[in-house]
Amino acid sequence: MNKETQRLDLIMSGVLPHNFSTFYSGSYEKNINSFTWSDIDFNLNDMPYKSEIAIIVTSYHGQLLWLKPTLTSYRKTGCFTILSYDSNLYPWERLDLDGFSLQRLPRPVHHLLANCVVFKHKTFDADKRTGWFWDVKYAQHLINGFKNFKYVYCTNGDCIIERPEGMVEMPSVLGDGDFMSGQSEQGKTIHTATLFMKIEAFNKIMDYMADRMRYSIIGGQSPEALLRDAVDELKLKETIVDYPKMENGSVDYYCTQNLDSTWKKVLGFRNLYHEFEYRENNGLEPLPKEYIDNFHNWMYVRSDWQETVCRYYDTGDRRYLMQFWDRGKDSQEDRKFLPLEAYGKEPIYEKGEK
Repeated sequence: MNKETQRLDLIMSGVLPHNFSTFYSGSYEKNINSFTWSDIDFNLNDMPYKSEIAIIVTSYHGQLLWLKPTLTSYRKTGCFTILSYDSNLYPWERLDLDGFSLQRLPRPVHHLLANCVVFKHKTFDADKRTGWFWDVKYAQHLINGFKNFKYVYCTNGDCIIERPEGMVEMPSVLGDGDFMSGQSEQGKTIHTATLFMKIEAFNKIMDYMADRMRYSIIGGQSPEALLRDAVDELKLKETIVDYPKMENGSVDYYCTQNLDSTWKKVLGFRNLYHEFEYRENNGLEPLPKEYIDNFHNWMYVRSDWQETVCRYYDTGDRRYLMQFWDRGKDSQEDRKFLPLEAYGKEPIYEKGEK
């Protein structure tokens, strides 16, 4: 995709701001707008064919607070981005309650930011296991409908990249390997938060998993275990990259500390939820608020965060941040639930970690 077409795509996906006050569906005059309806028609209708890389972003309602910035980052790559969403709706819930669908389903902005949105069939139990597999399986069939895709990047709805231009470098990082994971060791657990695969390896892995997933077990089957088995039994070649290494030498599988790694260097990868939680547990400055979607006064955020860190984002009063840290300590025995006044009678705006 050339730069002009990519800019047009980012405008029409809402990533780049644009004044549409003089634009309408029958607009063909460039003296009024920088582009016309014909420009959109001839340049954007064939988006699946404009990239060799397909991106799958799996998600569910628990990741809606991160999903807007996440999808924005992947749309900026210029690669075809699929949101594969697990709706988690059940007949015993109050489905017609005002606001229910807003809390549980993607809203229009998510449909704009993704090139395509896929919903799998209803599954039960083991959302992060059974649900994850079927999210990817449905996306696989969509991808295989287009013969131009040579690579597949698969990630989660809370995993952002801050260097989207690095996606075009990923095939060279993969080299002659079949696939690679951002947080894995040779011969050990293969983490599924970020995978980059040749299309042939992707299809072999998913077909292998499908044979295993036909038979349900209580609690579901671990995608990581299935992936490890698929690689071993299919004799796939794994490219090992520099993984985020903690002080004790072990892999930071969830990228809690935003440590150096190949994925960070090439893509600027960050796992927002786990980094956010690590900062909460350890009394560190929270992520900047632009990483979180504050839709409808923080509707997507769980109640204890709404009462503490979200109030800090809104007011700048660090007393709320102190509450956030005290309530979120890693050890439950160390947690404190104090009223706001316990941290001072007046707002505190000085910066400094607790």
